[in-house]
Amino acid sequence: MGSKILRQGDRYKAKLEKTLADGKVTKQEATAILRDAKDGTFRQVEAHYLSGFVGLDTRKFDPEAHARLLAFVKTEMVAFAEIAGDTGLPIPRAKPKLTEDSEKKGVTFKPKEGALTVDGIGADDALQGNVGNCYLIAGLASVAKVKPEVLAKNLVANRDGSYTVTFYERKEGQPRATPVKVTVDGTFAHRGSMLEYGSARSTKELWPLIYEKAYAAWKGSFTAIEGGMSATTLEALTGKKPGFFPVDDALGADHVWKQLERVSNASTAVVALSKPWNPRQGMVEDHAYSVLGISEKNGERFVTLRNPWGETEPGRDGRNDGIFTMKLADFLEAFATVEFAKL
Repeated sequence: MGSKILRQGDRYKAKLEKTLADGKVTKQEATAILRDAKDGTFRQVEAHYLSGFVGLDTRKFDPEAHARLLAFVKTEMVAFAEIAGDTGLPIPRAKPKLTEDSEKKGVTFKPKEGALTVDGIGADDALQGNVGNCYLIAGLASVAKVKPEVLAKNLVANRDGSYTVTFYERKEGQPRATPVKVTVDGTFAHRGSMLEYGSARSTKELWPLIYEKAYAAWKGSFTAIEGGMSATTLEALTGKKPGFFPVDDALGADHVWKQLERVSNASTAVVALSKPWNPRQGMVEDHAYSVLGISEKNGERFVTLRNPWGETEPGRDGRNDGIFTMKLADFLEAFATVEFAKL
């Protein structure tokens, strides 16, 4: 059935799409959208969809309606959108339940030989498998990019062959996240000889698999980690309170670039979420990408990103490894929000 965040996002996305049923968003519909956003229950997942919504073809909106929604996204939305703390089961499952699709295909847990790390923890290690948790894998890669020692410190190999991962949990009304230790055994979901879920670029490396399994055990199942927000995952991985900001070409390139400059440093893990509707060619819709850095060359601005699939990217750089650099103008067309946590 998927995660609570996934269901919430799907409902809000459908609600926004309903306003387009007659071909154009009216002033009255824009007023209703803004009223809902200010009623005290607006969450970051809804802010993500609203940011992508205002990026749709302006011909789909009454001009005044679009201007009001765009102004809210640019100036007020972050203040209204609450980023909920990441929480899991009081007692994590010893072995998380497989997804229904995996069960039907005969997936089983099997031991896998390997080492915690191969040449240390790196941003290009973790690869997404057959579960919709791009937000988690992109978050792992982003933390690995800026402070791999955080992930290394929170992962312990036990003498009995099990592993203990420390996550951080912030319950409702709690100002700070507190550590939660999750222990899993050394078996991983396989379909035949192939890993079903997350894997590592090096077949001998285990840390991404362990983190993913422990996260699923904490949540209760692999189905429970289908869909989510990287912001909450960054907090779960680091204990640091996350933030986000909207992205859209309508907001202005200078405005978005200043925001990117603010978070692109050696101590901040950053993830960008692609537009929920019609991202530019070569991009995966509503998908989390790790932001690996920004740069300027000959007066042109660029953003470097990584697809957690470890492949599939726009353009041709001669390597289908999921890592690519795009012009800022293309980034504005492709993405709806950026999430981050200062470590």
